[in-house]
Amino acid sequence: MISGDGDHQATGSGRGAERLIAGRYQLHEVLGRGGMGTVWRAHDRLLDRPVAAKELHILGSGDEERRTRLRRATREARAVARVPHPHVVGVHDLVESEDRLWIVMELVEGPSLAHRVSESGPLTPQRAAAVGLQLLDALEAVHAVGALHRDVKPANVLLRRDGNAVLTDFGIAALDDGDFLTTTGELVGSLEFMAPERVTGADAGPASDLWSLGVTLATVCGGRSPFRRPAGPATLHAVAYEEPVLPERLGPLRPVVEALLRKSPRDRPSAAAVRTELGRVAAGRAGAEPLPPETVRVSPAPLADADTVTRDRRSIAAGGEPVPTAWSTTSLSRRRSSRRAGPKRLWWALSGTAVLAAGVAGGLFLSGVLPIEEDPRTTTVSEVVQSATGWQPVTAVSVQRGDQVRVRFVSGEWTADHRNMPMTASAGYDRETDRRLEGAKGCKVKPAAPFGALLAVLAGVKNAPVHTVGRELTFRAAGNGTLQLGMNDIAGFCSQDNRGELAVRVSVTHRS
Repeated sequence: MISGDGDHQATGSGRGAERLIAGRYQLHEVLGRGGMGTVWRAHDRLLDRPVAAKELHILGSGDEERRTRLRRATREARAVARVPHPHVVGVHDLVESEDRLWIVMELVEGPSLAHRVSESGPLTPQRAAAVGLQLLDALEAVHAVGALHRDVKPANVLLRRDGNAVLTDFGIAALDDGDFLTTTGELVGSLEFMAPERVTGADAGPASDLWSLGVTLATVCGGRSPFRRPAGPATLHAVAYEEPVLPERLGPLRPVVEALLRKSPRDRPSAAAVRTELGRVAAGRAGAEPLPPETVRVSPAPLADADTVTRDRRSIAAGGEPVPTAWSTTSLSRRRSSRRAGPKRLWWALSGTAVLAAGVAGGLFLSGVLPIEEDPRTTTVSEVVQSATGWQPVTAVSVQRGDQVRVRFVSGEWTADHRNMPMTASAGYDRETDRRLEGAKGCKVKPAAPFGALLAVLAGVKNAPVHTVGRELTFRAAGNGTLQLGMNDIAGFCSQDNRGELAVRVSVTHRS
């Protein structure tokens, strides 16, 4: 299996030949690396068969973070194991060995869809539509067991030797049972393939995976994601607000892609309508009129037998003709979906959006005010914190004595020394990695926090403490001031070798 975890195909060697996992799985070479784990070619000595072993990167900086990652990894295996489907990677086992979790999967002997396009060029509209049908079938099977994939992209699609597609990398999948494993406000996934409702913090559902399918089709057919921009904040802005840049190469595939990429999930077509149109294109027939939005809705309710419906599922056989098969699926409804969520609620109501060119280290700055739903006293803005800029004020909101201030990490990575240190997120380096910079500890603003940790301080307030944000911070303002954010490596001139940026959300609930 070649991992869809990363955006490249890794065929390098690794120290696996002498390692035996759980007394059963013999590791060989590394097949792929990514943010969620490393995939090894392995051999199941008990059943004498080749397998893929995914070594999950679950070591967190604290006990709570570690528990969260362990639970997320366990649910990854459970979610996939519950989907026996020819276009969903098969899961054989989940074991703990060497203080890590390992997911043992079927070995798919073939490249990722991203690698295929990179090596051989974009797919034809007919071929892209055929792959799209297989992925649509896989997604419906995933949705039927109450799960969302949440990271559909070409790098997470493997191609078997016969050319059939296999959906893989459920590293950020979330079971739809009300147990949200990611930190509130945290964005996980590939930004350019992420649906607008996920970018804006609204509820995600099956329609969000269909959006990502639309971006995937446009990418493999046109050679480039329609929302890719030079920097992360600009990409988020494009996903949330801008129309997709679709290539002429899409041809007859264009109407279905345009329908899948409608900003509001309510305006996107049903899976059945998408299947019909993809079938037309795959069979070489002319497309129909623009796809209508899905109009039949199931009232939000817990997963139950009453919510089960049966529908015909159509796939494309080798000869290109549609073949009807029976399929039973269960409607999904997030537990928060009872809230009103009209199209306008999917947008940030920007009080001011500025894109500033600030040199090599300046990057892009994106700020906006989120719609207020629950507490009219709360103002929420999005900020991008640069690693090499020192303390950066959050000027879009004012903080007064008694206000509750909340800072939430959203996405991004940075490094305290781009020549020698790895990238890290808002929690900063783990203890062992932090020791590598022991000689530069005078560069820390907060000695007790690790290098790379996101810090916050209320400037203008006498003796205001410097807070470590980690993934989320909430505190009560001791006076009137301006919230400032920065990396724990900004004392003196220490930040000159820093690189990267973090996207965060800042919420201020004003006192009554």
